[in-house]
Amino acid sequence: MNYKIRHAEPADAFGLHVILTSPHVVQGSMRLPYMRLKNTEDRLSADPNMVQIVAEDDGKVIGFAELVLHHQIPRAAHAAELNMVVTHGERQGEGIARSLIEELIRLCDGFFRIRRLSLIVWVDNTRAIKLYKHLGFEEEGCMRDYVRTEDGYSDALQMARMFAG
Repeated sequence: MNYKIRHAEPADAFGLHVILTSPHVVQGSMRLPYMRLKNTEDRLSADPNMVQIVAEDDGKVIGFAELVLHHQIPRAAHAAELNMVVTHGERQGEGIARSLIEELIRLCDGFFRIRRLSLIVWVDNTRAIKLYKHLGFEEEGCMRDYVRTEDGYSDALQMARMFAG
């Protein structure tokens, strides 16, 4: 592994913005192709319900992952959502997304005592689905026409990983 994983900082906004506006990220997320840099800066604002980490290589952001916690909702405090995992287009296939997810799983299990970690993934994102299954996520259901695409609509899978406890 030639990169390090650390907490995302406001100074990471431009590097993250490059990733978030990349065609492969727009295609696999709810993002639009022409988002303002200010949107990315706002995303990195301090929020006690968010854990945001980046993979960095030689000072460049090459991956990002975001975990949404529900600590302030007593009946949902045991659950979290893997909201986004993205990798720079030139660095896909290097295990960066896996490393980011594994780090968030470690935090969920060890520090946050999360029992349920869920996510939503487009059905055509077979690489991500394979990775999620390998990391212990199971399919819970299909949401038909969940996302509007340039060509119509696409389904999404709801997946979750349960922790002991």
